[in-house]
Amino acid sequence: MSQTVEPQLIAFLDVVTLEDKATLRGGTLITDLDTKPYEFRCTGPVQPSSLQRILYGATLDDYVYVDLLGGPLLRAAKEKPMLVMVQNELLLRVRPTVGYPVVLLERIKKATASSRNGGLLVRVHPSFSDELDAVHATLDPLLEKRDLLEPFERLRVALEEAHRRGIGKK
Repeated sequence: MSQTVEPQLIAFLDVVTLEDKATLRGGTLITDLDTKPYEFRCTGPVQPSSLQRILYGATLDDYVYVDLLGGPLLRAAKEKPMLVMVQNELLLRVRPTVGYPVVLLERIKKATASSRNGGLLVRVHPSFSDELDAVHATLDPLLEKRDLLEPFERLRVALEEAHRRGIGKK
């Protein structure tokens, strides 16, 4: 009797600012370890009102990025990743709301030939620092064969296209 092997999946999560710099859209691209797409999801456009800006004050970004965009996208995904990669530090704050590591990838400004992770700095949420070794065990082999920043560009272009087509607008 053959057993079905679940694919190992990773997610790329991002938020783009559109139009008049007031409209945001979140998106996630879930891929296999070769970064081939399995699932794409995006939110509808979000435009915080002036009243929300007043009421939320300094907590508005957390509310928008975590509660309205990042968290709902990851919870709605049919495919469950083994880890989520982000490039925006605000999205790292999604980690306490999901059951898998969220990793912030940042390009090191002065990468050297000996730089670990192909010139990328890898960080996890401060409350989950014990996940860093497992994250490196997963990411280090991937970084030898793939540029893990490239799928973010695909995701951004897909979000812009979804917005252009009016996908998710009420």
